[in-house]
Amino acid sequence: MTITIQTDRGPLELPHGSTVAQALAILLNEPSDTDAMATALNGQFVPRREREQVLLNEGDTLLCFAAITGG
Repeated sequence: MTITIQTDRGPLELPHGSTVAQALAILLNEPSDTDAMATALNGQFVPRREREQVLLNEGDTLLCFAAITGG
């Protein structure tokens, strides 16, 4: 069974029970890039430490963007 989520890079089909971390690994070319990215699921920020626990559901929207720091 699969689900389809929306991303800023287009629709993504994943196995049912996939996490934000798993989707992010598929979306990015280099797994090491995931630490440099911020994520939002359905408009809510998902901290890096929670990505492995947050399950995705059919129709969710996952956005990945470069974290901006500084002042």
